[in-house]
Amino acid sequence: MLDAEKLIAVAKGEIGYREKGSNKDLDDPAANAGGANWTKYARDLAAAGYYNGNKNGFEWCDVFTDWCFYKAFGPDAQRVQCQTGPLGAAVPFSAGYYQALGRYDRTPRRGDQVFFQENGALVHTGIVTEVTAGRIATVEGNAGNRVADRSYARTDAYIAGFGHPLYEGEEGGAPAAGFPAARVGAPLSVTLNLLRQGHSGPQVLALQRLLAAAGYTDGADRPLQTDGAFGPATAAAVIKAQKRLFPTEPAQWDGQVGKRTWSALLQAE
Repeated sequence: MLDAEKLIAVAKGEIGYREKGSNKDLDDPAANAGGANWTKYARDLAAAGYYNGNKNGFEWCDVFTDWCFYKAFGPDAQRVQCQTGPLGAAVPFSAGYYQALGRYDRTPRRGDQVFFQENGALVHTGIVTEVTAGRIATVEGNAGNRVADRSYARTDAYIAGFGHPLYEGEEGGAPAAGFPAARVGAPLSVTLNLLRQGHSGPQVLALQRLLAAAGYTDGADRPLQTDGAFGPATAAAVIKAQKRLFPTEPAQWDGQVGKRTWSALLQAE
């Protein structure tokens, strides 16, 4: 069954797992505890062909969430999680998948993927395990270098929104433009083009969705329009992202999206 209870059981079973200091004892919940972002979760998803590379060594809250879906649902995991592209290891990108299918809002349900924000940018994620009239409970990876359970008021400003997975019997919208369907065990290769003002098309649209999901705004601090056209507003949002991603490298603040900017955006936690 592709249901929330199976996912929640997997997530709760991981509470207490400690991040590792190196590529050692990855399957032991407590051994080799450290802060180097090594986990069994990134290792297992790399072996399954989930991402565009092995994510060990990177912040891992979204990797943990993806791993729980993978362990609960196997080959159906990415479809359940609305991931219509192969690059879902960054929090803003994962939120963008739900948004692209119209399955993202502020109303929580058991088994949702919750997204958290700081200063308008999406920075963290987890799995909703309980919902009451006033609170939600979660299980989160990379919460103090471990998997931990947490509780929040539903009005907490830290909560950005909730992605609603496609559990059994639920229907979704159309896939996000610009990406082929992904399935576990079949790694995909996507060529990301250099983008700048004047360009348009599916990759510009995907870029805009990624920027908007991360909280980047246009030059007047208005929400970024996702229209597939790379104009001054998109360039302003790109520059804001570049200043945050490369704070000591002004040469990178050019408003163009090349290899380094694509890579940093997709790996941002």
